[in-house]
Amino acid sequence: MSKYHNIMKAANLTVEKNRMKKLNAYQLKLIMAFLMLLDHLHYIHNFISPDMASVFTIISRCVAPMFAYFAVEGIIHTRDTRKYCLRLFLWAGLMFVGNAALNNIFKIFSKSLSVSEQAHLYTNNNVIFTLALGVLCIILLSEGKEKKSVVKYGFVTGSVICFITGFLFSEWGSVIVPFMLVTYFFRDRKILRFAGYAIIEIIAILLPFGEPLYIIVFPFILLYNGERGKNTLFTKYFFYVFYLVHLWLIAIVNFIVMTR
Repeated sequence: MSKYHNIMKAANLTVEKNRMKKLNAYQLKLIMAFLMLLDHLHYIHNFISPDMASVFTIISRCVAPMFAYFAVEGIIHTRDTRKYCLRLFLWAGLMFVGNAALNNIFKIFSKSLSVSEQAHLYTNNNVIFTLALGVLCIILLSEGKEKKSVVKYGFVTGSVICFITGFLFSEWGSVIVPFMLVTYFFRDRKILRFAGYAIIEIIAILLPFGEPLYIIVFPFILLYNGERGKNTLFTKYFFYVFYLVHLWLIAIVNFIVMTR
């Protein structure tokens, strides 16, 4: 009986701890979307002061890692990881196409501006592509473990290519891709997971393009109660649409301000 009571006591403690965590994934994503919007306001020419822009940039360093964390949650809980990965790449592709179209339009209608001024018009953000690379890297490593030797090497090679591409050439890649790998593969090994996070932080400090303030994400992760929250067609696609549309609208507003 004592063993049974100890198990029940531990289970009750776990439940109580989860109750203390008030925010589900949907609520946290709304907070991240708001912080993301604040961070991107400085893209509009002279809209906010440099000091305010710096504050918004600092407090929003948690946004990309938080969405990376939820991408890992998506891998764990989705019924079809390949379909989930494909969806991310489709949205990333849409972002690439939209960015290219807007940038070409801006280039055509901003010939009166200098080259440096024109550079401030263009939008090239696409963190969804980084998330997609991270997810693909995890899938290749996970499925590669179950393959025979020759095929396994192909999967491992593919994952290495994804890792290098994401790390060196994608937005937030030097933090997000390793962060996703550590979060997924060490999700049940707390000490190794936090050791991995510490190594990522050191690398982020040393690299000129690193994001050392990504550690701001951890208080929000601790607030996460493990629940998805609202689960509708709207909530499934809202944050994809919000990411694309708010950046494109900001770019259009900036174009109007700089060319009027």
